[in-house]
Amino acid sequence: MRKTILSLIFIITLSLTMNQSAFAAEIAIKLVGQNEGWIHAPIERNGVEIFPIGQILNFLDISGTETVYYNESPAYSFVTFQGQCFKITHGKPEVQEYELDESGSCLVQTGDSYRMEVEAGYLDSYNLGIFVPLSFISDILQNPKFGNKFTTHYNPKGHTLEFTMVNNNGSGKIEAVNPVTLAMKINSPWLLTKDDGNLFDENDHSVTPIIRNSSTLLPIAPIIKQMGGTVHWNGTERKVTITLNQNSIDLWIDSKSALVNGVIKKLEVPPTIIKGKTMLPVRFVTENLGAKLLWDGNSQMILIYYGGAEPQQMDLLEYNYKISMLDAFQKQEDNRQTLADVVEQNKKKHEQVQYNNTDPLDYYGKWIHIGDRVALGTFSGYVKDIRGTKVLVYWDTASFLVDPGKEREMSKIYGITWLADQWMDAKAVVLSE
Repeated sequence: MRKTILSLIFIITLSLTMNQSAFAAEIAIKLVGQNEGWIHAPIERNGVEIFPIGQILNFLDISGTETVYYNESPAYSFVTFQGQCFKITHGKPEVQEYELDESGSCLVQTGDSYRMEVEAGYLDSYNLGIFVPLSFISDILQNPKFGNKFTTHYNPKGHTLEFTMVNNNGSGKIEAVNPVTLAMKINSPWLLTKDDGNLFDENDHSVTPIIRNSSTLLPIAPIIKQMGGTVHWNGTERKVTITLNQNSIDLWIDSKSALVNGVIKKLEVPPTIIKGKTMLPVRFVTENLGAKLLWDGNSQMILIYYGGAEPQQMDLLEYNYKISMLDAFQKQEDNRQTLADVVEQNKKKHEQVQYNNTDPLDYYGKWIHIGDRVALGTFSGYVKDIRGTKVLVYWDTASFLVDPGKEREMSKIYGITWLADQWMDAKAVVLSE
């Protein structure tokens, strides 16, 4: 299984903080529907497995921290998570809770304490943090005073540790929460998540969202899978059944009637089969599953937010840029590259360029001349002067990805001064065709 970009970053981060012996014993960790990574495997103490609490809580809440006071006797750690702070001491089963102030310091005890079934402890390196029983970690996650709640599932045979974010849906029932942001574009085969990108169909790159009678149709199964649900096809009835949490939708090919949790609802456009693929109206399906769908007609982008995910100001720009980059690269290569692969391929091309101290060569080694147009990110300009490897660029054009009036603000992201002359390293820009 291909790991997401975030998973790769997480693994790299661990490699910088864990000593070499840690890699001899790792288990997979997963936040269902969101992140995957690795943590140090549990160790046994008095018949009970104990886990690295700091690594786990930081995986679930990147703002969480563990501060080790190794010069104290005995050594102890302050572990923070979602606004709470716990003092965990080496060789002791008692844990004290502290108040977490605005600076992130643990100063005053709350009076609440916990007793674990075995003592906490460090391994041969304080870099791994302190280890505690999983029951204590699960208690914190299931009964937080602030923030999100999580359920815990540990498979010792499969060496996996899995967490699911949950909330109360108002009826007293606890249901899974899977904050997911999905992005796609009409006539593009790419379905992007927050941290990665995949094709709708690995074997057929012509499978894309399409517009029919002002409604967007697409193969829904990859989207429902990302949201944590299932899709079942009944060939006899030509029926698609979608289930997600407490919701169920039944749709029939070429029928404008659907059942949503047993209630009949009408469709503007019926499901259909195109090139052997079942295509469903995305807005009807996602909104009846409790998701939010945003459509941008200018870029023909579709953004789906589910499970607590909220639209961010830069979403349209960022996802559109990523899909455009993937589409362009796909036409030249083999249509099977992930976003990380694209970045790596471009990096390799750049590293092969033989730069010197005199020639104005762009990012890919092409010679820049006065009067040429060059680009950086979503902006471009023309070259007014050249001095060795420096080019003077007047930045005057923004792509359609930048909202009118936002050019000056957005240009700062790329270190560009909008509508002004700016000296740049030639190798930092790309010669426009």
